[in-house]
Amino acid sequence: MFSVDQRSVVARDGTRLGYQVRGDGPVVVLANGLGGTYVAFKYLYEALASYKVICWDYRGLYTSGPPDDPKANTIAHQVSDLIDILAAEHVDNFVIAGWSMGVQVALETIRLHRERVKGLFIINGTYGKTFRTVMGSRIIGRVIPTLLRLIKAQAGLAGRATKIVAGSDALITAMKRFGLVSPTIDMDVFRIVAGGFQQIDWAIYSDLLARLDEHDAEEVLATIDIPVAIVTASGDLMTPPATAEHMHRLIRGSRLVMIQGGTHYTPVEAPRIIVEELDRWLSRIAGWQREGAAA
Repeated sequence: MFSVDQRSVVARDGTRLGYQVRGDGPVVVLANGLGGTYVAFKYLYEALASYKVICWDYRGLYTSGPPDDPKANTIAHQVSDLIDILAAEHVDNFVIAGWSMGVQVALETIRLHRERVKGLFIINGTYGKTFRTVMGSRIIGRVIPTLLRLIKAQAGLAGRATKIVAGSDALITAMKRFGLVSPTIDMDVFRIVAGGFQQIDWAIYSDLLARLDEHDAEEVLATIDIPVAIVTASGDLMTPPATAEHMHRLIRGSRLVMIQGGTHYTPVEAPRIIVEELDRWLSRIAGWQREGAAA
């Protein structure tokens, strides 16, 4: 697909963290969605060839080990992991682009390390209380915690089922039919991203997902005074456009872009638009501009 330098560091609580580094220059941090791998950011990596790009696997997923304390998996813990990785890479200041769960991680990073974050790029995400807005239904939001408890109780069964269907063309076709992904999705990239779920420990994953609903950074939004771009999609059922519009109203000077016909997976559905907005965003940040950026 494309090359990255896979590295690791031990977090302050002893958890082994796996992360990816590519390139050199001003630092752009990519905060992934829950269950996503760095491959989901393929088109951003290509656009950021003149930057040092850092991405990482959340604790308990892929190349990162689980913490000894199973409760040490909150959004704040993910931020602490990022700070430990940046220390290992001798990085002081950076900009951060978050997709899905990564938006909550990015907002919490601003809350805890405001002076170090110079720009924020939001892609299909929310500020917190995730189950309150998923699919635009409070009823579904009340059902999800029960479903997560069932998944955790049957983690072995969920894992076996995932190994059969994750990344398959049949699953992706079904997702298209039900509007969960757009017909424009890059099948090759999404197949790899979805196939990564074959490695998921569903007991860990269900806990991580539950932590998203416990996190709330809404009060941070009105205090943000750095360049912010917000990308949403008309067909995003996971983090509906109304959530992005709410963030846009509260973050002064933010730019909001709606991708018509897109879903929650715009990084691999509408890469041209994402990259254009990335360029516009970087052009507003002193020290991170690049030649040829969109005006």
